[in-house]
This record gives sequence, C-alpha cells and structure tokens, in this order.
Amino acid sequence: ANQHSTILIMGKGKNWSRKRKAQEKTAKSDKERKPNGSGTYHVIKNSNAKFEAYYSLVGLHSTRYDVENKQFVPCVSDEEKHAERDLFMTTLEGILPASFRVNRSLDPNIQKKVLEELQEFVGKEMELEVELPRRSAAFGGIKNILEKGTDVADGAEDDAKKAKSESADVKVADGDNENEKNGDENSNDNGLIVIKKIIAPAKPIPFICNNGTTLGYQLSVDRRTLRRNKSLEPLHNWLKIQTDCGHITRQETVSMIPPVVLNAKEGMSVLDMCAAPGSKTCQLLEVVGGLASHSGEEGKKNELEASGYVVANDADPKRAYMLVNQLRRMNSPSVFVTSCDGQFFPILDEKSAKGTDKEGMFDRVLCDVPCSGDGTVRKNPGIWKHWNQLGSIALHPLQLSIALRGARLTNVGGYVVYSTCSMNPMENESVVAELLRVTEGSLVLEDPRGRMEGLIARPGWSTWKVLRESKNRTRKARKDWKKKNNSKMQEKKQEWEEKRLKGECPAPKEPKVDEKKDETEEEKYVPSPFDTIPYVPPATWDDAALSERTTSLGFVEYASYDDVEPDWRRRVRASCFPPTEEEAKKFELHKCMRSLPQDMDTGGFFVALLKKVKPLSNNATERMSALIKESRGGGVVESHLEKSEEKKSDSGKESDDVTMTESSAAEDKTDTEPANASKDDDAKPNDESKEEEKPIQKAPTGKVGHVHQKKEKADLSKADFIAADPSIWDPIVEEFGLASTFPKDQFMVRASGQAKILYFISKSIKEGLIDYGIQERVTVINSGLKGFERCSLKDMTSTYRLAQEGIQYIVPHMTKRILAANMDDFHACIKEGFIPFDKFSEPFQKGLEGLAPGSFIVTLEGYEKDISKKMFLVMWRRTNTMVNCFVTKIEMEAILSKMRALGYVAKEEDTTADVGNVTGLVAKEEETTADVTEKPAVEEKKMDVSS
Repeated sequence: ANQHSTILIMGKGKNWSRKRKAQEKTAKSDKERKPNGSGTYHVIKNSNAKFEAYYSLVGLHSTRYDVENKQFVPCVSDEEKHAERDLFMTTLEGILPASFRVNRSLDPNIQKKVLEELQEFVGKEMELEVELPRRSAAFGGIKNILEKGTDVADGAEDDAKKAKSESADVKVADGDNENEKNGDENSNDNGLIVIKKIIAPAKPIPFICNNGTTLGYQLSVDRRTLRRNKSLEPLHNWLKIQTDCGHITRQETVSMIPPVVLNAKEGMSVLDMCAAPGSKTCQLLEVVGGLASHSGEEGKKNELEASGYVVANDADPKRAYMLVNQLRRMNSPSVFVTSCDGQFFPILDEKSAKGTDKEGMFDRVLCDVPCSGDGTVRKNPGIWKHWNQLGSIALHPLQLSIALRGARLTNVGGYVVYSTCSMNPMENESVVAELLRVTEGSLVLEDPRGRMEGLIARPGWSTWKVLRESKNRTRKARKDWKKKNNSKMQEKKQEWEEKRLKGECPAPKEPKVDEKKDETEEEKYVPSPFDTIPYVPPATWDDAALSERTTSLGFVEYASYDDVEPDWRRRVRASCFPPTEEEAKKFELHKCMRSLPQDMDTGGFFVALLKKVKPLSNNATERMSALIKESRGGGVVESHLEKSEEKKSDSGKESDDVTMTESSAAEDKTDTEPANASKDDDAKPNDESKEEEKPIQKAPTGKVGHVHQKKEKADLSKADFIAADPSIWDPIVEEFGLASTFPKDQFMVRASGQAKILYFISKSIKEGLIDYGIQERVTVINSGLKGFERCSLKDMTSTYRLAQEGIQYIVPHMTKRILAANMDDFHACIKEGFIPFDKFSEPFQKGLEGLAPGSFIVTLEGYEKDISKKMFLVMWRRTNTMVNCFVTKIEMEAILSKMRALGYVAKEEDTTADVGNVTGLVAKEEETTADVTEKPAVEEKKMDVSS
C-alpha cells in the first residue's frame, strides 16, 4: 500500500490515491477566476413566499402605528397596507440591535458606578470604521463602491453613496487606489475598504427601570459588529467583564417584556416553566432573590437571607445545565433548577389543595412556551428557508397543555404569563382563547400597558383565519420535485422512453388500485407562479386576491371546524379557530400584547397576562390530563396524575360539575378516541390500586415527540440534595468558631457524591420545596451555593475549607479565622499566585502571623456584616510567610469594581498588578468568555470552576 500510495476505503468502493488527489487539487486551482466584482458569493434575499403570503392574508399588515397620536389604527387603503408591509420586511432584513440591562439587585453605589461607566461608552455618538472586502460580490467590488456607488447590497449601498456625495473619509487599507481602479487583480488581494461611520448613542428602554432609574439599553449595532469591530473593542470588553461579574445581562429587548409583565415582588415564589437559556430567569431572580427592604428591629431576623425564590425548569437536561452556568453569575441561593417536561411539572398535593382557595404552589408562573420562533428571524435567518405553517399547528396542543399546567400551579390571586417569540395566531391568541374557554372564568386577561412606559405593543386579535399547509407543498416535497424535474432527469426519462419504444426496456408496471386512488386523491406538487425570490406583493389587498396566492402556494383555508377533513382533525383542532362574537366580548383578547419588529426595532413577540381569580374547574383539569396523555401516552402519564384527582375519578365524585366546552366537545366527537379511551380506563374502579400504592416516578424529561426510551441516559436522580452527616460538623464548628445561630440544616450534600461540597440551600426553598418531597417527583439539576469544600491537607483541624461562592452566608456566624482589612490591604489581597506578608501593613501582618495554616476570611472594614455587597475574600495561609487568594478571576473583577464604586483609588504601583483593570478596559480573550447566551451546555463539574 505504501509503494503504490493507495488505500482501500471500506464501504466506499474506490481506492484512495495520493496521485489522483494531487491531480484533482491541481485541476481545481487551475480554474479561471471570475473578474472583479462577480465572485461566487451571492446575497441571499430574506424572503419566503409562503411566509409573506400567509401573514398578508391573516392580517399582520392591517394595522399601523400612528406616531402623532401614539396609538394603532387600521390600514384603510391598499397604499397604507403596502407601506406597512414594506416597513415590516425592511426591518426584518436589517440587523437586530444588541441590548442589555443592568442588574436591579445591585447595591445602589455599585449600580450608579456601572451606569456612569456605561454612559462613557454609549451615552454619545460613536465613530466606527466599517471594513468592506474588495472583491465581494455582495458589495459589487471596489470599482462600484468608489466610482459608481451601485450594486451594493443591504445597507452598504447608502453608505457608499453617502461616501461619494459628501466626500466622506474613505480609505483603502493596505492597498493602492490606482491599481484597484484599473482593475488589477494581482495587486494587493487582501486589501480592504474602510468607511468611517457615525452611529447613534444607546437608546434607553424606559420600561426596564427601578425606582425611576432606567436600567435597560439598546445599542445601534448588532452583536456581530459589537464582537468583531475593532473600534468597539473597549465597549465589548467592558460588557464581557460586567456580564461575567453579574452586573449586567445581555438580553434581547422583547425578551425583557414577560418578566416585567409578570410583576413579581420581593419574597414571592416564581416558576419559570421553560427557562433555558436563562435571561428571563435572571431578570426574575433579581427581584424575588434580593434581600427584602426591612426597617427597624422586626426585620433583623430575616436580613441575612431572601425569602423569595425562583424555580427554573427546562425539559432538556443539557439546556438546564446551560441555565445553571447562566445563573451562577447571579451568586444567589434563591434558585432551584429542575428538568422535566413542563406538562408534567409536579403538583404537590400536600401543598396545593385542589378546588379550594389554597390551590396552587407559586405566586407567579411564566410560561414562555416552545414555539416556531418566526419572530426571531432577524437573528435566525435560517427561518426564511425552513418556515412552514404545519409547525405552528403541531405546537398548538403542547403550548395549551403547558399553559394549563401553569395555571394549575398558580396560587389563587396570582398571575400567569403566556408568551411566545412567534407572530402566528395559531400559537398566540388561539391558545389564550382556549385557555379562557376551558377554565370557565378561573382566569381573566389583564392589560399591563399602563405600567410599562415606552412600550409599543399592538392589541391582540379577536378573529383570524385558519389555514393549513398541504404535505405535498412542504420544503421536502418541493426539493423532491426539483430533483425529479431537473434537466438531467428529464434527459434520462426521454432516453428511457426511447428505449422502451424500441423494445429494449420492459413496460412499466401498472399501479395497484390503492395506489391509483392515492394518486387521484392526493394532489401532486405544482409550482406556483407566486413562489418567487424575492416575493412580489399583491397589487390589491382584497381577500380574494390574497386567498388566490395562498391557495396557489398550497394552503387550505377553513371557515369553521366542520370544514376540516377527518384526516386532518388531529392537527387542525377546534381550539385553533377564533372565538364567537359572544366569546370575543367576554375574553377581551385585545388585552394581549403583540410586538412586531418595526415597532421598536426588535424581534417579534407575544405576551398575555392572566390572573387566577378562582380554582380551576374539573373540566380544565380533565382537559389538561387528556392533552398530556395524548402527547406522551397514557401509560407514562398515570403515575404523574394528582392523588386527589385519582381518588375523585375513582369514586366518581364531583362529576356533576364537568361541562364540556364547545371546542373540546367538538374534538371529542371526532378523532380523540385514544384520549377518551384513557379517560374511560381511569373511570373504572381499580381494586388493585387500593391495595398497593403505585411507586412514585419522576416527571419525564426531553422534548415531546422524540424517542424517549430508545437510548439509556445517565440517572440524574442520584444527585438529589440530602442532609449532611452530623459527624462532620464538630471539626468545622471548632475550626471557624461558628456560632449557635449557624444554620446547619441549610447546608446539604448531593446524594451522588461523598460529601465533597456542602451547599447552602435557601430556607424558603428547603421548607417550601425540598421538605415537601419535590425531589421525588422531578429531576433536580442544581440549587444553592457552595459553602464548604473538602480539603485533604493534614495541617487543618477540619477536613473542609471555606468556598468563596457562598461565603456571605457563613461570615456573619464566624468568630475565628477572620481578619478585617483596610482598603489598601484588602486591595493587596486581590492578586493571583503567592502573596508575601510584606505586601501588607504591619497590623495586618501581625494578624496573619497569628493564624495557623489553612483557610481564613478577609473582610473589608466597615462591611463585615453587609452580605449584600459581599466584600469578603477566601484566603489560604501557607506554612511559610505567604498567602493565596481563593477567588476566581471573574469575581476578583467584580470586587475591584465594587471598590471603585465605594470611592477607592488604587495606588499607581498597584494598578498594573490588578487582575483586570476595568479602567483600561482591555481584557484578553482567553481570560474572559465571549457571550453568556452562546455558551454550550457543559457538565456540572466543569461549571463549578466558572462561578
């Protein structure tokens, strides 16, 4: 094989030849290059004929925003609808501005300092150097840009024309203008055109505020430009540092709306049913996870710990671990991360009394459900290619099921928010309408616009058109049709037909009767004249013209549920159709909020706020059970029904209250036999269940529709939180002089480990969730903060050392191994590596000399009991005259930022030794992370290091 340079590749049927590969490479390199300005890269137009035709018919462009009166008015003419459609499409084709918000739970002094530093960057106009490649076909080449100013794609055309007309400062980097103008391809191929551009200052987001201070900002550039443009490198580095420190969160503007609408308060219990990647969870945690504003002697008992908490759940365990990585920046024990299908989130019977005023478990519930995501098309351009209506219809029952579960988990008098990043009424108003219909007055819509200054949100729809897409008009069907009808296939068909006529090939077999029937009943794919890129809008906007387009593109429109074919009634459900006139007046769907991209230069979003005024009816709970049985199968669901519900169904009590709504009854008459069968089975008395109790099973994880039992996965249930062995506490108490007030019962270990880490668990989470047995019903991913870590050094009395992550909840109880330092000594401790004693003042050196080797704490003078600022450092006293700072680099940055906010100015000789000098605003890429929302899901062991 070595002599002939050939290797037989298994399964390929062809020998690998070094000589042949060299010849192919040479032939490829010898191809003629295309002339300048006509490269092989083509600009993909953001267009999808089905997307545009569908939303034009359902009425997305029928309303416009009146800037003068600050209200939405109907479009009365075709010209107004054309203008609204053009504005919508132009916005979708543009960049999505990056946005972020400052942590509202920060100390006021630190928050003020962060806002001051922020204004230095984005409070004024900024000049950028935009680099345009010389030979890019997208920009038409340098000749078109510098001389003609034409054939420039997207926004580059305006910049090029402006550069020519106003004689803007345009320069060619590393190139020769004369050679380039003459079209010399061999001269300086790597040259770039650099155009200086002025961008507007950051725009404040008024509804993201706290006590009159605006905390949300929207930049004038997108995330890609912010990350790659060298002119913005100082701002980008500052944002990375502040993000990793937990001082700010980079989040899309419309994504900030649901937590504000939910209006959570300090001390409340909140459930985020579909939490990953975690930006909304962080926003909620900033409110309920902060310390309550107590005053006087009565609040002293509770000032060390927040009374509220957030339960963050996600169906995918990998995404849940990514969520943990996001939440670690918050450094709060008031979050409980779980993983299960939102439809199955456990209802603790001991805590939630069904059918009474005590029904529910949480004060607030956020249902940001899985959706088609066509509102995110500006940051996910792939949606243009893959969009279809069938996905929205398929998600409808799952969204309704999660929303019903969320309503059941909400306390009476509490609020639930339903939200999607979709613009489709099948996923928005139809779900809310069915939710109101099924709950029979238990839920009412409320309008939060009055308390959200600066929010531009369109009213929800009370009527809409229901369409479904034919299966033979999907992207796959179109691709198959193109394959079968390309020129090569047509030539083969013609060649085969000629051979058949000559008798060289046998005649084709006649199809069977069933196949003939299928061919006549099922329409074949026929190309539509309206399926063009870019899509050409209609000349008139009457329903007949718009319906003609959707029909030609493969859509089928239904006037009512009775018109739906029997084979499609499992998908196009009765709940997809708009409410009757009487129901529309009762539901008040106009209180829902629709955010379209052109309104605030954002993505698309839908939000509805519902208040639970009374317990859910039996009809609602039965509908909820039927939906989850349909999605996962009856056998999987049996063990997850409420005990009280099983008992009532067995005994037959409260059956008189059950009334079927119009939509649910219509569905039951058609294609809900599996669901009805499961209901009938439940209604039969089960004598065996009375004798033997069913074993408690945890709620299933993973996405609905995937094969869940095909592959064995790791058992995450072995990582539950359990009480620590009491024998480990005596050495720890002796080592650090822990007072009698120290809450030992709140420090727990994971069942899978060997007590390597002691986690501090919030009292509200322990008493409100863990003690009620929630770990038996759901997979727990993470909670709490590290308080102690095992250490195997022989010099220590205890086998555990202090951990920086949760040190603020231990220091108030410590009486030993704790030193107070002034600003200079405290600043000198914030260093990497070994720190000699002579770097500190004499009083502090004496304190260090009096300590035995091991773990100890350094606090900042004046802030010994202030756990909100967390001016504590975990240090290590070595056997020689050296100490180490056991604090991560990111938290060192945060502490230095806090010191500057407190007015400390480092000495000149110390500024160069700072771990990350934020005033210099230059951070190495390998020392910081790029974007928290883009971090991949990693195992918990890896994330423990990134606290």
